Amino acid sequence: IDSINTMHLVWADFTPGNYEVYYKRSTDGGATWTPPKRLTWTTGWSSFPAIGIDSTGGLHVVWLLDDDWADDMEISYKRSGDGGITWTPARVLTWNSGDCYIPAMAIDSSDGIHIVWEDFTPGNWEVYYKSSPDVGLNWIPAKRLTWSSGNSSVPANAIDSTSMVHVVWNDDTPTDFEIYYKKGK
Repeated sequence: IDSINTMHLVWADFTPGNYEVYYKRSTDGGATWTPPKRLTWTTGWSSFPAIGIDSTGGLHVVWLLDDDWADDMEISYKRSGDGGITWTPARVLTWNSGDCYIPAMAIDSSDGIHIVWEDFTPGNWEVYYKSSPDVGLNWIPAKRLTWSSGNSSVPANAIDSTSMVHVVWNDDTPTDFEIYYKKGK
């Protein structure tokens, strides 16, 4: 929900015969919604979208992309500066040798975008982090956050009032899944 109480929603939908990401909004508290707007057009599938809103009302979406041209599943991104009417072209944020999975996103008070995801590049699932200091125009290279012998998966992140990034995930090292936590700027 943005600062003027417009509700923004993204989801993956199988309507076209493969999963694609769609968007809609409501300006009246959910009583009515705009027609669905398709955000992705892939030959594979797009799924697990996450949405964030910056201080100017700009919308930011990340999702999991599994397309025929990509050898692995990657994380993609696009944004809208006009409340979801128009969107930038999709931009792939990861070009890893392993699959990426389940992105999460948070936006800080300076409009920095912070994303986390699980990544199979090292040979097991680990949590990675990437950020943009300028509302998605430029991205800092990805940083690996976990180094476990098991699998670190399903990360989520949040930003506090000091712009500190907080990340949680589950990890099955050595045998049972437990919840782990890390913070950093």
